[in-house]
Amino acid sequence: MTLLALDDVSGSEKLKLVLELGIIRKNMPGVAGVNKLNLVKRVRVIRQLLSIAIKPVASLSIDPTNPVESIKTLTDYLRNGISAVPESLRGAEANTVEKIIKMLTSENNKEGYQDAKSEWMDAFADLRVPIGFSAEMAAFDHYKSTGNVFDVDIDRIKSIEVAIKELSDKPPQDTPEILAQQKAAQEEYEKLRLSLTDLLAVNQANGYDKEAIEKASNMFEVASIKKQEVWEKLISLDRQRHEIRKNQVKELKESLEPIGKKIIETILGTSKVTQEQAESWANSQVIGKSAIARLKKAGYPEADVRRDMAEFYRISGGKLRLIKIESERSGRAHAKGIGHFENASINPGNRFNKTTLWHEMAHHLEADPAAKYAANGFLVKRREGDKVFSLRSLTGNRGYASNEGAYKDDFIDPYVGKVYRDQTTEVWAMGIQYLANPYDAAMLASKDPEMAALMAGYLQADLTPAMKLLQSIQDKAKDVSQDIRDKEQSEYEKAIQKLSEGIEIVSDSWFSDLDPIDQGNLLGKWGGLNDPKAKYIGSWGGYRIFTGKFKNVSTRRIANGFGVAFTHQNGSFVYPEQPNRRNIPPSVAVHGDMTTLKAFLRISRAHDNNIVGVLYNRFRTKYAVINEAANLPGEQS
Repeated sequence: MTLLALDDVSGSEKLKLVLELGIIRKNMPGVAGVNKLNLVKRVRVIRQLLSIAIKPVASLSIDPTNPVESIKTLTDYLRNGISAVPESLRGAEANTVEKIIKMLTSENNKEGYQDAKSEWMDAFADLRVPIGFSAEMAAFDHYKSTGNVFDVDIDRIKSIEVAIKELSDKPPQDTPEILAQQKAAQEEYEKLRLSLTDLLAVNQANGYDKEAIEKASNMFEVASIKKQEVWEKLISLDRQRHEIRKNQVKELKESLEPIGKKIIETILGTSKVTQEQAESWANSQVIGKSAIARLKKAGYPEADVRRDMAEFYRISGGKLRLIKIESERSGRAHAKGIGHFENASINPGNRFNKTTLWHEMAHHLEADPAAKYAANGFLVKRREGDKVFSLRSLTGNRGYASNEGAYKDDFIDPYVGKVYRDQTTEVWAMGIQYLANPYDAAMLASKDPEMAALMAGYLQADLTPAMKLLQSIQDKAKDVSQDIRDKEQSEYEKAIQKLSEGIEIVSDSWFSDLDPIDQGNLLGKWGGLNDPKAKYIGSWGGYRIFTGKFKNVSTRRIANGFGVAFTHQNGSFVYPEQPNRRNIPPSVAVHGDMTTLKAFLRISRAHDNNIVGVLYNRFRTKYAVINEAANLPGEQS
């Protein structure tokens, strides 16, 4: 496999060039004469440096079908080729090579395999010395130093942040216009209130004859309506005060956006991923139907999700492969299968937007050991100590579970320090979510410039040779797995069709002839079907078929399907009335189309009509169904 890199232009230098180009473009309109000519020449030089052709500078490739030779190649790389990787990343690189070794097929009995494995272990042991806290700190320092290129006015950002906080904390201020309107409205309100009070007092003194009551009622109604109008005007004026403060805060935040925008654009400017490539990846992303519905409900339509995913692919330089978005029952967004070549996914949760999307996608970056090392190095360097505190105590937020702990430090958010047993972190997820919008990016640069440098340093860097090779192997493995799944699906469909042949469900009156109590027991929660509204459609032999909404044994969700109950051939219940036994037949729910249902009936007949055992043991996997079709006995009656 070939590793591509810019000739003469390192990642950190490229970041600086992109930053310089942005500054020149900003200042160009105000410059004239010789100075402008010099700037134009500099722009040409920068563009030339940024467009230098990429050429191969290192290669690492293996043949996964030949584990022995592959292990030898990787051993040679550890001993002779790893020197091309910065020393600070070699511990992580050795870890990546170990991952590749574990993916290769074990051939313990093949000649030369044990010798090759022994040589590999010796080479790996030579690199084990720097692995640990020192290797993690080295990886952190490497990316931090290469990303430390932003020159932002931290004092200005902090002063605006203070102004925002002061404005948000103090009560809304009144303008002279609002004060005048408020005073007039309050005086009118008080006048009406006194008028109503006097009206009641006069009527009490004069008695309550019919004419007086009618007159007072009309006057009271008019005054009350007017009083309500004045009261609503006072509420409206109060809203105006809050709206003014809201707009003032918004203006202050917007004044910081150019700073954050420049940070984001600088990182995007170093990406080797084009907008066209990023959009292609995002549009080919798997987003489940239930996830699309959930995203829409959260006000985050699919088109916006794919647009924001494309931007993530660009800002991360193509380090992240495709991640599925699949909805689960959990209301909290989370990432699953980090590093898995097939099952890497995101659950969107009940609340989801671009910031949360980038947070969850960034979790998957830790499939790269270099990223994981750097994140843990950051935590080790920054934490006050190795004591773990509960997030509840650090934040005062009772929404965190009691077992969620974190290291204590002045992180931009206490959640950055969260601790996991497998040493995955929240560092990349939290850091990159701050790059999802300009204001947050400016906040990151001012509140934690060290973390901002770490983010930029890793995002603009190339993956190491071993990590690129690992991704390549995983991609091929995914393709092979997909081919296997496609073949299995084809065999499964043929098996279902074969098993279903000759089975016809006949409409009859079996269910309507039952005692109403037995009907209720069968369809109620004690009968196994638990859908009182299920409709009986007919029978095949002793199998009684219903349609309705039943719990799927695989997904554990209620969905449209078929209810199957088994009785004697004459329709009497399999379980006769006995003390302590409910008078209902065994029943199960089968999900799929009519052909699938018929296949289930055929398999059940072949296994002594044990519908429960068949559903759980012989019908839950495609392989089991294919095997049943292959062993199909003679024609069933």
